[in-house]
Amino acid sequence: MRVILLVTDHERGGTPLRLARLARALRDTGVDVFAGCLAPPGPVSAELAAAGIPTFACGAAGARDWAALWRLAQHVRRIRPDLIHATLVHANVAARLVGLLHRVPVVTATATIEVERRWHIWAERLTGRMDRGHIVNSAALAGYVVRNFWLPWRHVHVVPPSLDLPSERPERAAARAALGIPDHEFVVAWAGRFDPVKRLDLVVRCAEMMTAVPCRFLLAGDGPYRATLERILGRSAARPLVQLLGWRDDLRPVLSAADAFLFPSLTEGMPNAVLEALAAGLPVVASSLPALRELSGGEHLVLVAGNQPRAFADALLQLHGDEPLRRAIGARAAAWARQNLHPAATVRAVLRVYDQVLRRGESAGRV
Repeated sequence: MRVILLVTDHERGGTPLRLARLARALRDTGVDVFAGCLAPPGPVSAELAAAGIPTFACGAAGARDWAALWRLAQHVRRIRPDLIHATLVHANVAARLVGLLHRVPVVTATATIEVERRWHIWAERLTGRMDRGHIVNSAALAGYVVRNFWLPWRHVHVVPPSLDLPSERPERAAARAALGIPDHEFVVAWAGRFDPVKRLDLVVRCAEMMTAVPCRFLLAGDGPYRATLERILGRSAARPLVQLLGWRDDLRPVLSAADAFLFPSLTEGMPNAVLEALAAGLPVVASSLPALRELSGGEHLVLVAGNQPRAFADALLQLHGDEPLRRAIGARAAAWARQNLHPAATVRAVLRVYDQVLRRGESAGRV
């Protein structure tokens, strides 16, 4: 089987990194994988190429660069895939149009419940019936796309999330020493792409509300919101408490140094950073979003409703003052990750979707 995995860009972020992991896993099962993006090449392009995955980029200068469709069509003609698997709205629409033109079956995917860009919903509504199936990572997300994209339930496939679970992670003392953090400080970690939807301003407000306790906030990541975040920190009394670490290919040292993980995003699907924190045995304080409510079951996540920094800070302060509670939640989180985040299960589920789509196409062709 020859498959194109298409995404909007190959910048560092949850979806491109998740698809890079999927590309390697599919390759290891014998699938002939090509990883492409609509934008110019990004850091993930280089990582995929180093892993032996052929990549391509369509060089789109923006959302309205229609020449990228022509370049995508050229790549499709060159590669001659059996199937295109696209993720995120721009890639989904482009794959549907080019797939229809070249009679290549298309599977699309949605990675997050998004509320800030209504035009994305209309783009999915207008083109969604052009593909053969739509992949999501949770039942909550499945319900969202059925309601908002007007897709039939039979069109939507839930594929469970997964991680490459590390066999070991750095010792807490060594991780803290490397970051210059004394043992007595309460460390809160955050990781991801610096973007307004992540509500990093709320993270700073939480730090301001915790200045009375010895604490440190570690922010691992980068992105377009960095300059704004630095301006916010420049005016904040919490500036000495917040450490910007830049992008980290390996989060294990940061998570090993932390006592809790904060994730107050406005919208999310199934964020990699939260899954990694759970696997590391950290108590996670996160926004009460549909997919995270589904993930939690009330056992291994501390979910906060609303957008008030005080509620998030109070949850962190409770964890700070109750070490047995931190250990109990962290132990449940790690146990859940070991039981549920198996990459092999994700790959099997994706291959089942591919098989169904291709068989359906064969049946339609015979008719």
